[in-house]
Amino acid sequence: MNIYLEYGDTNFIGLVNAEEYRSFVNEDWELVELLQHFSSEMLNENILVYQMTNEGIEHSWNIDVIIGPETTEEECFRKAEGYIKVTDNKLYIVDYDCLTMSAQFEDEQVPDHNCTKNQININNGTYKVTFYQYYDVDENKFIGRNDIDIRMILTETSEIKDQAGKVYWCTYN
Repeated sequence: MNIYLEYGDTNFIGLVNAEEYRSFVNEDWELVELLQHFSSEMLNENILVYQMTNEGIEHSWNIDVIIGPETTEEECFRKAEGYIKVTDNKLYIVDYDCLTMSAQFEDEQVPDHNCTKNQININNGTYKVTFYQYYDVDENKFIGRNDIDIRMILTETSEIKDQAGKVYWCTYN
């Protein structure tokens, strides 16, 4: 399945269980509060959040999503592994605009209207997510392959090892 994430701010992107994720933080949140909120929800396996750039460069991400076993290690710019629960037979890939608007306003939903098309239909369960980023947007170069920017491999699992407790590759404190 291919998802093209082209709308909004893509400095951060997320993979989210919209049914379980509690998005609202407060109307006047600060970045540190939002990052702590993401961390808490990541530990609850409701979302995985990735910082995609250190330079604030927006990019339209071409994302390949595979549901099934990981086949092999691939050369890439960077790789992360985390875990997410699926409870409503779907997940969504969302951008920073979606995450921040829902964090600030209680009546905003995840996914928002721009991200509803980024739905991944998947069986309920717990999944290991292996995230390969091939395109380094800050350096404008590909590492490993150049036909996609990102590959997400979702593999059903019964064992959770070392769930991430913070946004992947986050450079903010």
